[in-house]
Amino acid sequence: MSSPAKAKPATAPVVFTANRLLDGRVVWLVAAGQWVERVADATVFPPEEAAAGLALAQEDERAQRVVGVYGAEVALEAGRPVPVKFRERLRAQGPSVPAEPPTYRLAS
Repeated sequence: MSSPAKAKPATAPVVFTANRLLDGRVVWLVAAGQWVERVADATVFPPEEAAAGLALAQEDERAQRVVGVYGAEVALEAGRPVPVKFRERLRAQGPSVPAEPPTYRLAS
């Protein structure tokens, strides 16, 4: 059996993201137990504090508020975090499909 992958130490500022269990939305950590839907409002952790931020995020995962917690590198633009990688930029834009699919009526 293989051991779990070890987290690479952060070398850039990071934010923590996950999916909210209640509705599956992408959320970003601002404080222990608090998550927001906008990456611009997320708490930015400098590399030396990334491990502490991950621990906070994982507490909420253990409490089953969120799932799939991970850190995402960010650049600061006008004081706001902007994800560096395409995957997180896409997640930050919101769902690519409507939250409520349209209903169709069949012609009778």
